[in-house]
Amino acid sequence: MSDSAPVQQRPMGLRLATLGCALAVVALVGIRALNGANVFPPVPKDATLAPGLATERSDVREVRIPTGDGIELYGWVQGPDSAPRKIIQFMGNAEYVGPSAALYAQTEAQLNAQFLLFDYRGFANSAGKPSEHGLYSDADAAWNFATGTLGWKPKQITLWGRSLGGGPAIWLAARQLKADAPPAALILEAPFASIPAMARELMPWLIKPEWLCYSLFDNIGRAPELKLPVFQFHGEHDEIIPFEQGRRLHDALPGPKRWLALNCGHNSIWDDTGRANSIRAAMAEFLAEHGA
Repeated sequence: MSDSAPVQQRPMGLRLATLGCALAVVALVGIRALNGANVFPPVPKDATLAPGLATERSDVREVRIPTGDGIELYGWVQGPDSAPRKIIQFMGNAEYVGPSAALYAQTEAQLNAQFLLFDYRGFANSAGKPSEHGLYSDADAAWNFATGTLGWKPKQITLWGRSLGGGPAIWLAARQLKADAPPAALILEAPFASIPAMARELMPWLIKPEWLCYSLFDNIGRAPELKLPVFQFHGEHDEIIPFEQGRRLHDALPGPKRWLALNCGHNSIWDDTGRANSIRAAMAEFLAEHGA
């Protein structure tokens, strides 16, 4: 007879519960990773492009923008210091400083504006990793840099958010309104209502896909707070952010506001010279009407 004690087997219920917990943790980690990949897709960005272009262009100077949580953002000030309009640009997903230098040059000329452009954290030449709250910190840092280091006055500044950039631009506008130091105006280019709204559009088969969203970017929830001039435009054939989401967001704004529907898609808004000039002309007219 053996003197060794019998091996105690864990009850089947406990083993199943342990396995279920482990699978749930794996699923949650996977969902979070998918959220990050969907909101901030890992698109390759050429970190050499912007510094190289900056040495070639006479209308650009490179800047470094410190954030409140210790990250340094790479940016450009593009356009003449004498320009009366100052625009902080919040770019779309996968966009970064450099590739659209010529487009911004045309816009600065037509609007008589100077731009502050910057890479979000984790984009191209900026350190860190992108997240919803990280982009809000970046927006705050850009505002502080513009008003502090550059000496821009809030009444000179227009915030321009394109696509994903609508999120931090709207957040910053709402924040500055509460602080009683609002920007002069807000420009929204093909924005979405919220990330949960996008999830419902893209993954209706999940029944409640919004329950799986870690990032919210609740633009439509903040819209009623935006009591400042808003110029908004959207492509009627937008294949990335549904036109109807932009329209719903615009309808929720308390005004004054202007809506421009365009015969194009998401990434082709500026491809046609005539359409681009018309957008800028309408934008300049709207900003002038409201002292921006």
